[in-house]
Amino acid sequence: MKDEAGRPTMELDADNLRSLQAIIAESRGRRISSALFGGSRVWIKRYDAQPRPFAKRLHSFISPFLPYPFLRSPKETNPAGMAEREKRKAQAFLAAGFEVPRIVYGEGPVLVLSDVAPIIQDRLKCLRKENAQEHDELLIHCARALGKAHAKGLCHGRPHPRDFFQKNGVAGFLDFEEEPEAVMPLAVAQARDVWLLFFQITAQARFSKTPHRALAAYRAAAPADVVPELHRIVGFFRFTIAPLRLFRHVFLGGDGRRLLQAMEFFNANLDASGQSGQRE
Repeated sequence: MKDEAGRPTMELDADNLRSLQAIIAESRGRRISSALFGGSRVWIKRYDAQPRPFAKRLHSFISPFLPYPFLRSPKETNPAGMAEREKRKAQAFLAAGFEVPRIVYGEGPVLVLSDVAPIIQDRLKCLRKENAQEHDELLIHCARALGKAHAKGLCHGRPHPRDFFQKNGVAGFLDFEEEPEAVMPLAVAQARDVWLLFFQITAQARFSKTPHRALAAYRAAAPADVVPELHRIVGFFRFTIAPLRLFRHVFLGGDGRRLLQAMEFFNANLDASGQSGQRE
């Protein structure tokens, strides 16, 4: 098994390939599973394990008729196409200088990926009670890393702290399962990235100033045309704030609380954050 720097895919000899195919056969029916291979942990990701949820299929069907680009769903594709999309995006991030999991093996709807533990979300869980300062610095790191990726012309698609890691001080990304930039302008897709990431930053931050610092860190690295598109997204969803507040302490689930916290933050601070510098 050979892992060459700068290449997302490893080379396997015949013996390793036979061993890996046996592991893949055992993973049938499971979306994500792990195993030991060649002395290291690998992750088997099967896009054919579960049918795409009805809500996502419906969203894809109506997307061409939606009036605003940021509301559209990535194009519907088959399981093999989903795996190919993830490989393609991982290659783009690697070529731009970011770390990604290496693809140990990929065929059809199956990807076998190298382990990149610990991911940022796991580190956040450990630090939440032990070191609040370091915990929030990791959230700011995610925002800064996303800004740097956007400056390279990239879009993650659905960023969450579980999709970030660090290796030798270099920011890393994983789980490239969505490609909104295929159905909307790049700046709109990048603004959607920021909006989604701040669902997590505002929900998980231990200090009240952390989201402000995270947005400043993002803006310092990101291209200038993203924030105007973020304004449009926030403006469109502003109507959700009042009804969500009514149910904040009663029936509001986790997704609703995260949406409300992010919207309240952006509604109050997005204009003010423009006072800080931004990459041109």
